[in-house]
Amino acid sequence: MNGRGNWALLGSRARTLTAAIGRLYSWWLEELLGLIPERWQQRLRRRGNLLLIDADEQSLNFRFGSLDSAELITRVVLNEEGGLSGLVSEQFDTWVRKAAQIILLVPEQRVLRKVIALPAATEPRLENVLRFEMDRYTPFTSEQVYFGYRIVARERERIQVELLVVQRDYIDPLLAGLAQANLRPGIVTLAEALGGWAGATLNLLPVSRRAGQGEWGRSRRVRTAVALLLVVVVIGWPLYQRHQTLTRLQGELPQLKARAEQSRGVATELQRLESSRAFLQEQQGQAPRLLLLLDELTGLLPDHTWLARFEDNGSSFRLDGESAEVSALISLLEQSPLLENVRFASPVTSNPRTEKDRFSLVADSSMAEQAP
Repeated sequence: MNGRGNWALLGSRARTLTAAIGRLYSWWLEELLGLIPERWQQRLRRRGNLLLIDADEQSLNFRFGSLDSAELITRVVLNEEGGLSGLVSEQFDTWVRKAAQIILLVPEQRVLRKVIALPAATEPRLENVLRFEMDRYTPFTSEQVYFGYRIVARERERIQVELLVVQRDYIDPLLAGLAQANLRPGIVTLAEALGGWAGATLNLLPVSRRAGQGEWGRSRRVRTAVALLLVVVVIGWPLYQRHQTLTRLQGELPQLKARAEQSRGVATELQRLESSRAFLQEQQGQAPRLLLLLDELTGLLPDHTWLARFEDNGSSFRLDGESAEVSALISLLEQSPLLENVRFASPVTSNPRTEKDRFSLVADSSMAEQAP
């Protein structure tokens, strides 16, 4: 491939990339605008004034205003070659400065429209496919026309594409004549495709020929900034509220933690008191039993007998002490209804100092059945 071919290929790819970026930007902006109320959408979409140029076979009608209402400024007759001559830039300077966008509306009879079926896989590179196959779908080559397209239907493996084509021999003289009066349209489209700014996606003018007005650029930036601000508000407000709630809870956390520690301390103290109360109740329940037994032993044991140790094992008792008559102790203790099965726990020994015998007795308790 020679150098000219390389440059042509690079230029084609650059135009395709620029067009794709433009479509992506338009889609992205429309999606952002779709997040806000319809009334605000209409205001943003119709922001600024438009200079509309309606073309027919004999003349151009210049109108200024909005999409809904535009006032006729002037009418210019085309010359025999279908172009413009004699336009004075000063005549339109005021309108150009005020205009957010200049739009050229071509007549329906000048546009070739055709619906073609293509594989769905061609959608990402549809503009290139249409450009390279232009002579197949129309009587013209891609160098002879300006074109636009829109997808009208999608099927599983195919898409239906409406191709709109206008000859350059018709558009270029008009653009050249308008340029003499400093009128450089940024959009060339059909009047029927203009409603709601849909014309922006059906711009027949190639990206390299599209003019951008300062006011229009600022208007687009303002619309984009407003849309971004609204998106930030819509998305960010719940996050801000959540952050505020989290900050408030974090501020309350030390106080809540202190309360939790206090509650835990109260619960521990309550558990301790419950354990103490249970112990006291148990001891209170045992007190009458022990008092009865001690009173019983006091009455049964003779004066020469005394106890050195008294042990309550729950179901039995152990009595250690000294007595002058150890052999009589078992019969004496068995007289008590509170004791049964009285027996020696160890052999009897003698204490020379007191001249008495040491004893250790064990008796089973019969007080369980008698205790109140």
